[in-house]
Amino acid sequence: MSENRSASSLESVTKGSILLLIDHRRNRRLLADWLTSEYEVVLPKHGVDTSFDLCIVDEASFSRYRDELEAKKEASLPTFLPYLLVTSTNSPARTPEVWQGVDEVITTPIEKAVLQARLDGLLERRRLSVEIEREKEQSEHRFRTLFQTAPDPVFVLDADGRIQSVNDAFCHVSGRNRSAVLGERLENIDAFPNDSIDELTADMRERKRGNSSPYSVTYMTPDGENRYAEINTTRMRFDEENPEIIGIIRDVTEHKRRKQELQRQNERLDEFASMLAHELRNPLGIAQGYLRVARAEDSEDAFEEVSGALDRMERMINEMLDLARKPDALTEKEVTEFHEIVEDAWSRAAPPEATLMLENVEEEISADIDRLSQVFENLFRNAIEHVGRDVTVHVKRISNGVCIVDDGPGISDDERELVFQSGYTTDNGTGLGLSIVQQIVEAHGWEINVLEGSAGGSRFEITGIDFE
Repeated sequence: MSENRSASSLESVTKGSILLLIDHRRNRRLLADWLTSEYEVVLPKHGVDTSFDLCIVDEASFSRYRDELEAKKEASLPTFLPYLLVTSTNSPARTPEVWQGVDEVITTPIEKAVLQARLDGLLERRRLSVEIEREKEQSEHRFRTLFQTAPDPVFVLDADGRIQSVNDAFCHVSGRNRSAVLGERLENIDAFPNDSIDELTADMRERKRGNSSPYSVTYMTPDGENRYAEINTTRMRFDEENPEIIGIIRDVTEHKRRKQELQRQNERLDEFASMLAHELRNPLGIAQGYLRVARAEDSEDAFEEVSGALDRMERMINEMLDLARKPDALTEKEVTEFHEIVEDAWSRAAPPEATLMLENVEEEISADIDRLSQVFENLFRNAIEHVGRDVTVHVKRISNGVCIVDDGPGISDDERELVFQSGYTTDNGTGLGLSIVQQIVEAHGWEINVLEGSAGGSRFEITGIDFE
């Protein structure tokens, strides 16, 4: 090795540690003395079982430690661990087979400046590989953290559709711990009904849909609630032979419910508009016709017909407004005397000729008072319309609710299934009153049915009421 050192020698890129595996003691000492000023020198005590960034090895040591060096390099992957082999010009070890185990070969003698440049180059490659691997590990750590802490459930499937990884949110949704789901097929997870993910699993088997539109699925939470979700999937092509698929489950239950509610509102508005146009056209035509007669003949009967038609139109408008105001939407419930609600509703709906009989209704009830009053008003008006102004109505307690019974002709069997349908009527009514009654009753969590009274009249039973 030449003792000449160029003044313009390259500055060391990094103070890396260098392992010296030099068999000749004097050469090892001279090389160590020179390297110490620029690098950290490691001398072997127990072979290569130590930490270093670069190994300078001569032919004899390379032959002796070859298996250990190869194992060390293999263990350091994917980082680069350079070996620099020192040989002589006529060395028999200068063969391609030997060079496969080393990264560079130098032939002695060599100038120090050249040697240092070679060392710095190898150490810089080492530093970059370590830095890249560290950044990769940090990125993987950040990804794992994001993966595990993501609010939406996430899963990774292999090419056979088996679960390779899931995050905490998936475990929470499925009600199973991570070890219980790894290796399972998605369709075997109890939270997902098989028919819900048929399309997804079929595509997995056929290896279709790399980037797809969402799959709509249903799932059941650990507490038994059925919810709706969308699964977005994408194929990860790190391994073309065995691609993995990552899926993200996004709960859309509230969105779906809002959409359904909006649809119901639109349907209600359409129903309201069509009924308003249809139902008002008849009494309006009657009023217009009799008004012409009244003007021409000054007939009192014609004026009464006009007045009756206008009253019916007003009642239609009020009931349709009730329908448009969502009778199934309750405000705050209050506790009040049940008989007071019934009596107030009767005072607003019944004519003087009608009779109300109350029986065992002194208890208190928790309800939306305005809505419940509307129930009884509509039931009373229904009885008056079908029986007459002198109707007698009984309201009394039964074992699990109340019943409202009139003394009229009753409702035939084939009509009982239709009376609560919106728009159904057998006379000149609007066909909305009983539909509104049913919606308000069911909004309270109760149930209403129509039966035949013991004396032949109509009997409406509201059940499921808890009296205070």
